[in-house]
Amino acid sequence: MGAVPTTEECIPIVEKLYKEGVPVREIAKHCGNSLNMVYRALKRLLEQGRVERRVKKSGPHRRLTDEELETIARLYKEGVPVYRIAKELDRPVSTIYYALKRLGLRS
Repeated sequence: MGAVPTTEECIPIVEKLYKEGVPVREIAKHCGNSLNMVYRALKRLLEQGRVERRVKKSGPHRRLTDEELETIARLYKEGVPVYRIAKELDRPVSTIYYALKRLGLRS
């Protein structure tokens, strides 16, 4: 088995793939090295201004509307599983559990 490439050897690959939007985990696989090595290389590239930090693409947090809270309460009381309520409302399961706790329907 060959030697693991050094951070210096992987920097050009990391730079190219990171700019193309390839996930860090995939970059590590491509380099045949660890996630830590990729993050070290990215740190150097960021300090040198050769790449820009990626911004998460998650949307803004949406508060549950009164209508959604009523729907959650009604469906839960009807025995609908939490994961189905979450799917129907296009919300994370954790949000549904939090709402149920706030509504006093779960502890």
